[in-house]
Amino acid sequence: MSVLFHGSFGLNRTYMAGILNQSLKDSKLGDKDLAKPFGYGAPFGQRYRSWLHKCGVTQMGLPMKLTPLGEIIQNHDPKLNSLTTQWAMHHELVTAPERSEAWHFFALEFLPKHQKFTKEELLEGLTEKLRPHSEQHFGPGSKLNKTILRKIIEVYTGDEGLGQLGLIRAEEDHFVRLRPKTLGPWKTPAALEKAYSK
Repeated sequence: MSVLFHGSFGLNRTYMAGILNQSLKDSKLGDKDLAKPFGYGAPFGQRYRSWLHKCGVTQMGLPMKLTPLGEIIQNHDPKLNSLTTQWAMHHELVTAPERSEAWHFFALEFLPKHQKFTKEELLEGLTEKLRPHSEQHFGPGSKLNKTILRKIIEVYTGDEGLGQLGLIRAEEDHFVRLRPKTLGPWKTPAALEKAYSK
């Protein structure tokens, strides 16, 4: 189970691309060296390596190695900017609950049941989903659940994350689920390659 793999660092495609491209140029760089150009310490490098892994771009660990999906993304979109790339990352992030349980819950369990929702409703859902793992860490009043909630909302509403996909929109005191034209998921690297060619 992987829940709070991001710490306080949310999904940021610019940071992810920067970490990835540095690492591919020099495979000997550790987390501290990868984070240095951004003005952060080693935890920054580790967290964004984790995001790259959770989004299906790289294998976990150092030196960083691209997955077959990651190789195609790197060949076509090394800055991780295109909607095709963002959909691919989103699908990978939410597909496997053991890899990123809270994201899987939000996208595939909570969101389909809620045309609109408040932060409080999502927090309650996250608490019920995660508390069996540890009442102390994920039970009612958990600070960790509030951090996860904040990161999910930031990722799907902010341009630096996956907000351009248009899955949700903030409206006054609640959020509305949208029905964007989706791309993917791509079951094979060849299918993703073909998507970039369109």
